[in-house]
Amino acid sequence: MKARLLRSAPLLLALIAVLPATAQAGDLTAFAVFAQPGENWSTGYGAALSWGILPFLGIEGEAARVPGAVPDSSMTSFTGSALLSPPTGSVSIYGGLGVGYFRQSVGTVEDTGVLTAFIVGVKAKVGGVLVLKGEYRKLKLPDDVLAKMDSRIAVGAGISF
Repeated sequence: MKARLLRSAPLLLALIAVLPATAQAGDLTAFAVFAQPGENWSTGYGAALSWGILPFLGIEGEAARVPGAVPDSSMTSFTGSALLSPPTGSVSIYGGLGVGYFRQSVGTVEDTGVLTAFIVGVKAKVGGVLVLKGEYRKLKLPDDVLAKMDSRIAVGAGISF
């Protein structure tokens, strides 16, 4: 057992040495949300935390809240996404898939469920710290939701780390 550990040690040390070199930057962004169909929704807001796990692959966690056009109505969602992005420098185009949880409410009536998202977007890093983001999400919610939401456009800014 001890000999096996000693043989594995160089491989483990090499892996540890390589991981920091391949780790990618992350960013934290806040954004405004414009949902469709527009007659169902007002302008919303949200925040996303993304992290590059490989030069071409990132993960993102997002929370968004969109007030409904009807008084005392809204939709809150939490989505986890895997995003592909070719390494292109300070401006990057990305796309991927997300899955999450949503809660819609109209007065005292609530509906919850699972949503899926097809995502395309662009991010620009300015000065190494500021991140500007524009994104389109094609959403799939159950057919029997309280208020239909087909897609969202988000525009925001944040910090890179």
